[in-house]
Order: sequence, then C-alpha cells, then structure tokens
Amino acid sequence: MKFMGYIFKFLGFENEEVRSKPKKVKKAKASFKFKNGQMTNRAEHIDGIPVYYPENFVQAREHASFLRDKKAFIISVESCSREDADKIFEYFHGVAYGLRAKMITLEEDKLYLLLPEGMEVEE
Repeated sequence: MKFMGYIFKFLGFENEEVRSKPKKVKKAKASFKFKNGQMTNRAEHIDGIPVYYPENFVQAREHASFLRDKKAFIISVESCSREDADKIFEYFHGVAYGLRAKMITLEEDKLYLLLPEGMEVEE
C-alpha cells in the first residue's frame, strides 16, 4: 500500500483493491457413497461440499458449527418427519441470518445449501 493509501485508510476511505472478493462455488457435481459394493441413493458430497442427512432436529443442530468455522455445507431433510424438517429449516434460517450467511434452497422442502459470509455460488 502506498503512502496515499495509508492516509485514505486513516481517514476512513477504503481503496477498492483492499476489499477482498468473495469465494465462488462452481456448479454442482455429486459424488455417491458405496456400501458393500453398491451405490446408495445419498450423495456424500456435491461438488466438494459435504451433504448431511439428519434424522431429527437434535442431529441437525450439531452442524451449525460449520457456519461459524466458515465452511459451506448442504443439509437434506428428506429422512426427517415434516415437523422436524420445518424446525430444521427455521433453525438454520435463523443461524444463517445471525452469522450473515446465506441459505439457498436447492430442492424445495428437502435440500438446502448454507454458505458462510463471503462465499457465493457461481452460476
């Protein structure tokens, strides 16, 4: 940073090159688990982003720490009851708001992508 950059920073002006660009996540490709030589229906990762399949609200709450650690993840509520799925959606919506993260619906009422602050999805 040059001398004028320090002066601008001291006065509260930020130089455009100082601002960091958000990370981008590329289009999704799914990888699947193999169990006993057979492929299961559940993707373990989608384009390198881990997918979690909680069976109830208590299990889902354990994954909120990933957002605090600035890690993106996908949560699928397909194996939950409708009541737990609604609780999980509301909980992560609140967590995302509190941590300035993004919650993107990938599949209506089933699959949600949670991105920490500073990450974006590449179209």
